[in-house]
Amino acid sequence: MATLAHEEGELAVARACGNEGIIQMLYVNSDRSKTEELLLSAKKLGIKAILLTVDAPVPGKREADERIAAGNVSAAISGAVATNDKRGGGLGRGMGKYIDSTLCWEDLAWIKRVSGLPLVLKGIQTASDACKAVKFGAEGILLSNHGGRSLDTTQPAMMTLLELHKCAPEVFTHLEVYVDGGFTRGTDILKAIALGATAVGIGRPWLYALTYGQEGVEHLCDILKDELVTSMKLSGITDVDEAHPGMVNTAGLEPLVRDSEDHPWIRWQPKARL
Repeated sequence: MATLAHEEGELAVARACGNEGIIQMLYVNSDRSKTEELLLSAKKLGIKAILLTVDAPVPGKREADERIAAGNVSAAISGAVATNDKRGGGLGRGMGKYIDSTLCWEDLAWIKRVSGLPLVLKGIQTASDACKAVKFGAEGILLSNHGGRSLDTTQPAMMTLLELHKCAPEVFTHLEVYVDGGFTRGTDILKAIALGATAVGIGRPWLYALTYGQEGVEHLCDILKDELVTSMKLSGITDVDEAHPGMVNTAGLEPLVRDSEDHPWIRWQPKARL
């Protein structure tokens, strides 16, 4: 998909990420032998960790993709051609036809065994799933709602970060917690770190920068790092380890952060349906 921004596409992004120490993101292919090949290749290339996407087993309803009317765009991995039909998400569905929708918690052991690398789960959206990630041996989690482009109406990842502090603070002692969703400035990054995140994920800005190829992506990294350092200095700190929750006013969000996944007063349970 990155070739929509630059002819070198993901190759330019990968080179830039390699120079900046950014970890490898992975979608599991429905042909799992291809995923195994990719994992083994990642290990040989010296990649330090695998970031496994778990928040988009199927493409969501993407009306912006429908309006693009990109009927002649084909996916490099699956060979699928984007169609524009009434079901929605034409471009996204065409690009994601290769993704294995049967991926489950038990598959994490297979990925860790094949790669031999630390595993981070991208797309955790509840405190209970964060606890499951600890149970199944993940080394990290990325709180994410896929940029609001997968399941409509899901809560922002920053709110999930606060929920994690409220409902399962012990998770922070077992694994690293990352967060994404709308991070475009160094001040955004500093806020996330102050609230307990180890790092943040960046999405769309990479594609904008990619119009200038690998150099553009590396320049974006430099801009964000410079903004982060400037924000730290203006906040009176010289090291990210000095960032603390008191630096961020979350009073407006706190009433919206739930105590658990149980509804406060509705008690009915879903029944099996044919």
